[in-house]
Amino acid sequence: MVVAAGKRFCGEHAGAAEEEDTRKRILCPLDPKHTVYEDQLAKHLKKCNSREKPKPDFFIQDINAGLKDETEIPEQLVPISSLSEEQLENLIKKLRKASEALQDALNDPKNGDSATKHLKQQVCDYSNY
Repeated sequence: MVVAAGKRFCGEHAGAAEEEDTRKRILCPLDPKHTVYEDQLAKHLKKCNSREKPKPDFFIQDINAGLKDETEIPEQLVPISSLSEEQLENLIKKLRKASEALQDALNDPKNGDSATKHLKQQVCDYSNY
């Protein structure tokens, strides 16, 4: 953290300084590794890097985790040939959206070489479907 103009300590260590500042610092409820002014907690919670980020539409928690026990049979496991035309169109839209998101990640210069290499291994071209 940077020391503000006219201050002796950064925001994290300002509480340790014996200054006349009456504002109270508390631990962040999302990540106790840093503190925040109590009167700015609501604002901080909206922008804290430790908050849970919204998941993309195509994200499904534990999709590749496998079955919890061997007797469990997924109810939604059906062959593509048994889907209605509307269900098939929805599936194609989801696949295209996922492919677009992956392409965006590949074209993002913020991703390093190793991340780009990993993403390229996952690329599927659904444009022929």
